[in-house]
Amino acid sequence: MDISHTALVYLAAVGMAEVITALVSPTWGVACHIFIFGNLLIQAGMNRRPWERGFYLSMSIAPLIRIVSMGMPLGYFRQEWWYLLSSIPLFATSFVIARTVPLNRREINLQLPELKYWPVSVLVALTGIPLGAIEFEILRPTPIVSSLDWQSVTIASLILLIGTGFIEELIFRGILQTTVSEVYGSWWAIAYVSVLFGELHTGHMSVVDVVFVIGVALYFAAVVKSTRSLLGVSLSHGLTNIFLFIVFPLTHLL
Repeated sequence: MDISHTALVYLAAVGMAEVITALVSPTWGVACHIFIFGNLLIQAGMNRRPWERGFYLSMSIAPLIRIVSMGMPLGYFRQEWWYLLSSIPLFATSFVIARTVPLNRREINLQLPELKYWPVSVLVALTGIPLGAIEFEILRPTPIVSSLDWQSVTIASLILLIGTGFIEELIFRGILQTTVSEVYGSWWAIAYVSVLFGELHTGHMSVVDVVFVIGVALYFAAVVKSTRSLLGVSLSHGLTNIFLFIVFPLTHLL
């Protein structure tokens, strides 16, 4: 099977595994993700062409995200620490994949924007606030901290900024956007990775949120393609989650 068709099969498989996790059984869903993960690693090992191997290796991060989030004993920790603990194996995996493919910092957009793009990056970062407001209206989550105490809010905000904003942008708009471009070209790769990103939000049990997240992913991807930097979108992503899980839930309770 041509790799472009195989890639679509994996995209559908991850989506189906997410549906099974959310609607049928977390155990069966994780088992599906483990099966997908293993197959991706096998295909990576069987392919000698670097760009194909790079695709399979980087795509393995998608099922790994769910395996890690469902498999770690996070119940022993306060909720805000879940995001940091889950991000540690993802940071390690991203580093290994970037070294193995290999991908340099410029290829995965892990660099500061050129001077002319700094105003754009700042504006993009600030859009995280209205994005957080919109997603809060969709999901209405409970706060991950118990009060607006500055110490708790600061620690939780830093965790979300690094453990969700930076690592997820590094994975999706950095590594995956680069490797999938070798399969489909840059614009179709943006669509592919954005749908994948949306699929991994199925657990919120909201079709509206999945559509919203895909739209945000398309927006972030277009920004990264233009600025060649993850800075603006990482800050925006982090701010979105800070306002979604901390600021708006707590102020709503006042």
